[in-house]
Amino acid sequence: AHGKSSGGRVVYDRAAAAAYADKWAFGANPAQWTSRHDDCANFVSQCVAAGGLRPFGGPVGSWRDNGRSFPSVGWVNCTAQQRVWSVASGTDSPYIVGTSTRLPRGWAAGDVVYLGNVVDGVTQWQHAIICVGRKAGQWLFDSHTVAHRRKTLATWYPAHFALIRYCRIVDSVRYR
Repeated sequence: AHGKSSGGRVVYDRAAAAAYADKWAFGANPAQWTSRHDDCANFVSQCVAAGGLRPFGGPVGSWRDNGRSFPSVGWVNCTAQQRVWSVASGTDSPYIVGTSTRLPRGWAAGDVVYLGNVVDGVTQWQHAIICVGRKAGQWLFDSHTVAHRRKTLATWYPAHFALIRYCRIVDSVRYR
């Protein structure tokens, strides 16, 4: 499923991103490249793309899948993904429209959380998870590398990661 297009604008289909996450949380889409190790950002990229946001290349890198072959670094690496999604490419608006260390207003399914630790004095973003909905007042998330489906944030934070970055994904993108 892809986002709805209207006059060069694509609306991010959050329900489609969450549905893709739930469908593939415990498996790998055979049409996509996957890794048994460090697959979290790749999984989040696939989910966001399933919501209709298009691959692109920009001033700080590209965000592209490559079928079953290795995709761009911005597709599979947490730090690169944040950097690429945060900068307008010249042909479209950024995909990350807000970041916070606390749950932001307007948080919704399809938004992304990055988790990390300080290692030898350097911040390292080591994991990405995608929000898939809410149940009993708790936001739920899916992830890869260690497969999780509809788990609360406490599964990862602060149990395994000391740093958190909530990233609001754009509601719509204008493509030129």
